[in-house]
Amino acid sequence: MCSEIIKLKEITCKNALVKSRIPGVDYCLNPYVGCEHNCAYCYAIFMKRFTDHSEEWGSFVDVKINFLERLEKEVKKAKSGIVMLSSVTDAYQPIEEKYKLTRGALEIYQDMTTRFPSRQNRIWF
Repeated sequence: MCSEIIKLKEITCKNALVKSRIPGVDYCLNPYVGCEHNCAYCYAIFMKRFTDHSEEWGSFVDVKINFLERLEKEVKKAKSGIVMLSSVTDAYQPIEEKYKLTRGALEIYQDMTTRFPSRQNRIWF
């Protein structure tokens, strides 16, 4: 975790289940914008330009407080497909302990035939 203070902001999202342009992935779920870890190798830094933050990437996290409500509605309408969890954020960064958005998303999907690719392609629901 970054040694600096993390700016936390609660936001609302228009969509939780977002169509993906990543090859082999139909949808992406990103419950947070930003990340507390500030990894030197992070490829998601480009996401900062889509925020209103003046802070550096790695020093803020936006929490999509309506994420689970949106997801519950959207999965009922979406076509079946492969879903990538957290393509541009860390699903299990420390703030997840408080908000439990990743856990909630997995609970929504637990009774569905959904494929979540992992780095080793071993996690399938």
